[in-house]
Amino acid sequence: MKILFADSGSTKTHWALVEELPGLPKMVRMAQTQGLNPLYVTPEEITAALRQVLAEMGGSDARPDELRFYGSGCSGERVAVVERALRTALIPMTRVVVESDLMGAALALKTKGQQASADPFIACIMGTGSIAALFDPSANVLRPMPALGYILGDEGSGAWFGRQILGDYLKGQLPERIRQTFEDEYGIISAESAISHVYQMPYPNRYLATFAAFLGRHLETSYAQELAYRGIEAFWRRNVMRIAGIQDGEDVVDVRLVGSLAWELRSIIRRVAESHGYVVTQVIKDPIEGLI
Repeated sequence: MKILFADSGSTKTHWALVEELPGLPKMVRMAQTQGLNPLYVTPEEITAALRQVLAEMGGSDARPDELRFYGSGCSGERVAVVERALRTALIPMTRVVVESDLMGAALALKTKGQQASADPFIACIMGTGSIAALFDPSANVLRPMPALGYILGDEGSGAWFGRQILGDYLKGQLPERIRQTFEDEYGIISAESAISHVYQMPYPNRYLATFAAFLGRHLETSYAQELAYRGIEAFWRRNVMRIAGIQDGEDVVDVRLVGSLAWELRSIIRRVAESHGYVVTQVIKDPIEGLI
């Protein structure tokens, strides 16, 4: 039995082909492609990415019996679009399941160590984008806050932090030492270049999120710490703390997160959570770790 798992965000997609045969150790093959959010890529690009992955993993020997694709932007009518694009690269009998990246994150967070959770918890993604949802592991049911994207939402995400850092740089509001370090790492960026990337080129959220890595690399500075607190506080107030309004019974205080940014900022996230009466019980960098 071969199952191909995919965790797809707006920036990158992690793929893992898991093969299990009776009496043999589980075999896992990994690959990575660009993010395949259907809001930003075409069905043809999704098909091409899957074909690339299958070729890298061994061609016909890598064709899975089942594909479980958890992707950013996979909701509503877009689920069927993604499923059709994936099926184009697969043999007809392959079973294809397409669900949101938030469901993939929640399933990855459902197990802590060897113990599967039975009680509801708040599942969060903090990567290029951000979102939070109440998750009932007994029924695998999600009740998310609206995902509004990097313009209307995504508080505390890579795109959100990148926008703040880039804006501070272009407006001359970075402390001098921080500005010099920023230019050492990214070069001198003109307002014209930034505007072109954000308003005229594809994937502006990815572009903005590239600057969020600067935050994690310089958390020892007061500028980075203050910005990190501000972004996480905004995420908490506008997402996590609003979960109480969509669920019945007692408030859920168990919060679990996935994402590269969540991993980088986990110490600050825990402090913000505790200040509001929540407990962060799990942070993992890549959901694929928990899915396989």
